[in-house]
Amino acid sequence: MAQDLMSQFFMSLNLPLQDKINELTRLIDQSGPNKDLQALFPQLISNIFSTSFNNAWGLRSLTCDGNKYEFEALLNFFEPQGPIFRLCYKLLSDPQLKYSLPLSSLPLDLQISLERGRYSQFYADMLTMDSQSLNVVALALNPFDYYIFNFALYLVNNTVNKNLWENWNSVYFALACDYLMHFLPSDPNVPVLPHIPNYTGKVPMAAPLQPKNRPLYSPSLLLMPDLSGISNQHTSQTQTRNEIWRSETVLQVFIDIWMCVDQLNTRNMEVYQRNCPIICSSPERVRIVRVLVKHLHSYSAKHLADPASRSSALRKYARQIMCTRGYHYVKHLVMTWPLDASFRLVMELWLSLIQPWRYTDNTITNDRFPASNNNQEEGNANVLDASFTQFIAENFPSYTCIFQLVLPRFMRLDLTAYKNAVMLFRLGKVFSQQHLVPILWYLEQAIMDNISGFQHSPDTSLNNSTIEHSYTYNGVTLHKWVAVAKQALSELNLSSNYEYDPVWSESKKQFALEFLRKIISSRVQGEKILEELKKKLNKQHLGFWASVKDWFMMGNYEEDMQLFEEAKKVPNYLNASIQYFSDIYGLNEYIMPNSETIVEDSLEHSSFANSTNFPYSVTNKLRSKSTTIHYMGDPDLMPISSYESTILVRMLYQIATRINEMYQDEFEQLWNSNSFFGYVAREILQKPCTIHNYVKDSTNHQHIVSQNLPARISLRRFGSHAFIVYISIGYVILRLFSYSGLTYTFFIFLIWLLFIISKASLRMLRILPAIN
Repeated sequence: MAQDLMSQFFMSLNLPLQDKINELTRLIDQSGPNKDLQALFPQLISNIFSTSFNNAWGLRSLTCDGNKYEFEALLNFFEPQGPIFRLCYKLLSDPQLKYSLPLSSLPLDLQISLERGRYSQFYADMLTMDSQSLNVVALALNPFDYYIFNFALYLVNNTVNKNLWENWNSVYFALACDYLMHFLPSDPNVPVLPHIPNYTGKVPMAAPLQPKNRPLYSPSLLLMPDLSGISNQHTSQTQTRNEIWRSETVLQVFIDIWMCVDQLNTRNMEVYQRNCPIICSSPERVRIVRVLVKHLHSYSAKHLADPASRSSALRKYARQIMCTRGYHYVKHLVMTWPLDASFRLVMELWLSLIQPWRYTDNTITNDRFPASNNNQEEGNANVLDASFTQFIAENFPSYTCIFQLVLPRFMRLDLTAYKNAVMLFRLGKVFSQQHLVPILWYLEQAIMDNISGFQHSPDTSLNNSTIEHSYTYNGVTLHKWVAVAKQALSELNLSSNYEYDPVWSESKKQFALEFLRKIISSRVQGEKILEELKKKLNKQHLGFWASVKDWFMMGNYEEDMQLFEEAKKVPNYLNASIQYFSDIYGLNEYIMPNSETIVEDSLEHSSFANSTNFPYSVTNKLRSKSTTIHYMGDPDLMPISSYESTILVRMLYQIATRINEMYQDEFEQLWNSNSFFGYVAREILQKPCTIHNYVKDSTNHQHIVSQNLPARISLRRFGSHAFIVYISIGYVILRLFSYSGLTYTFFIFLIWLLFIISKASLRMLRILPAIN
C-alpha cells in the first residue's frame, strides 16, 4: 500500500496540471496520516515552488483572463481550506514532526538577524544549531509553517517569472490576498478555520526582555509582548497561543520575507545598484506588499475590539512590526527604483503605509476582485483625527525622511507627462490633509530645539498664520509625543552618526521655492502642449480625405484622443499641486494667484497602482506617437498599432525576413545601381538606415548600440485594416462583373507594376527628385 501511494504520487507529478491537481487531491483525501505522507510532503512543496521545474505549476504566470479553468483549479487546491492545507493539518497530528528549512534559503538580512540573535521570539523554538560551531544552520518547522515559509519565499527567490505587467492578477496574488483575509481576519469575531483543538506544537511565548540601553518612551516600539493577553500562567498561555499561532505565522513570515531588504551602504551605492537583482524591486512584489500593508492597518485597528482578547496583542504588534519594516523597505525602494512613471507603485505603497486612517474599515476584497472595486477605497470617509497623533509621532521618519527622498525625484522628471503630474498631485493631496503638516512641523521644531515644549519664533519659515503659537491638536497637546518622535528617529535610522535634516527649515526654503517654480513652469509648458495637440487634431480631421481615413480606421484617432484627454488634465493637476505644496511649505505669498479649480476624477484620484488598466495603459503609451519622442529601432518591429492586423503583420514580417535573408546581396547591389532596375528597386525597397537599441551589459547598465540596416523589402504596409478593406471591396466589385480571383490578382499586380515603373522613369528623367 505504501509503495503504491508513493508510485501514484510521483506519477501524478508528471501529469498535465488539471489531472495532476485532481490526482493529488484524491491521494490527500484518501490517505491517512502515515509515514509516507510525511516523507512525500516536502517533495510536493519542492515541486510546487522550485524553479528547477520551469514554473510548472504557474502560480505567478497563470491569470484568470489567460486560462480561467487552470486558474480556478489552482485556487481550489491552494485555498486556505483546500487540499494542500488539509494535508498540512493531517500531518499536524504528530506534534513532533518538523521539516528543516536551510538558513541559506532565507533573505540575507533575515539570515544575519537569526545568526546574531536579533530575532523575534516567534523564531525561538525553531532554530536548529550546529553541534560543533553552535551556529544557526536551519529552521525546524511544522508542516503549516513549512508551507507558509516556502510560499513567501517563492515571491522573493523565484527569478523564472519575468514579472510582466499582465501577470499582476496571478494565482499567487489571489492566494496572498486569500491567506491574509483568512488567517488575519479583520473582524475579531471571525475565527480561523478549521479549529485545531489538540495541537500542542507551539510553546508558550514569554514576554521579551528589553535591551539595557533602550528608552521606553513609546509602547509601540517595543518587541512583541506576551501574546497570551490573559494571564502569565503556563496553561493559559499555551491554550491562547494555540488559538492564534497560524495568524502569528502568516503575519511574521510575510513581513519578514516580503519586506526584507539588505541595509544599504551609501559608500558602495553605485556598486549595489549595478549588482542588485531586478527581482528585489519587482512591481509584483511591491503590489503584494502594499496589499499586506493595507490589510494589516485594518487588522490592527481592531486590537481593542476582540471580545476574548485572543488576538488583541497580536493585532497591536502587527502594526508595530509592519511600520518598522515598511520604513526600511520603502526607503530602499525610493533609493533604488528607476526614474520612470512606474515609481507610482512605490509611492502608493508609501502613502498607504503612512495613512492608517484610510484602512480602519478596509478589506482587501477590492484588491482581490478588482472588477468589483469601483473606487470604493477613495470613497472612504475616514479622515485624520486625534486618535492617530500617536501613530504619526511613532512613525515620524516615515513621513519626513522619505518625503525628502521623494521630492528630488520630481525635480528630475518631466512634470508635463500625465503620469508624473498625477503622481505629484497625489503626493501633494495626501500631505495637504488637515492637521498632518502642522503636527509634523511642530514635532520637528521641538526636536530641533531639543525641548519638550516649543514656543514659536516670529521668523520661522513656515507661515504662522495657519498654526497657533501654542498649537494643540483638537485640544490634545503634542508635547508628550516629542520624545516618541525623537526615539523613532534614532531607532529607525540605524546609523550611529545620523543627523536629522529638517524639512521646514530656512535652508530648505530655497529648495521649496525652486520646486514650486518648476511646477509653475511645467504648468505653462503643459498648456502650450495642450494647444499644440488641439491644433494637430483639428488639422488632422479637416477635409474629405481625413474623413475617409477615419472611416477606414487608417489613422491613430483613438490614441491621439487619449493623449489629448490626458494633456487636458495635466495643467489642472499641476495647478492643484502648486496650491498643495505652497500650503505644505507655507509659501502661499510666492505662488501665482491665477489658480484654477481642478476637476475631481475618481479614477485618477484613486489608488491607481492597483488598477487593472495599468498594463493596458503601459502598452498604449508604447504605441502612442508623441511629437517629441521618436522610435529609434527597426521600423518593422514597431509595436503593432490599433489600425493593423496583429496576425497579418507578424506573418508578413516572417515572409519579408526570409526574402531579405535569401536576396540580401542582390538587394544591396540593385540599390546602389544607377541602371533602370536600380531606380525600380529603390521604389520597392526600404532605404538603408541606422537603428539604435538599448542593450544591458553584465553590470545591468543599459547602453545604446547602433546597427546599420541595409536595403530591404518590407511588407508591413499590407498589414493594415485599410488595405484589407480596399482589397476586399475591389474583389467584390470585380466579382460582380464575373471576373475570377486570379484575374483580379493579375490586374492588381499590373496596376502596381505600372505605378512603380512610371515613378522610376520620372526619377530617372530627373522629373521627380531622386531617393536619397
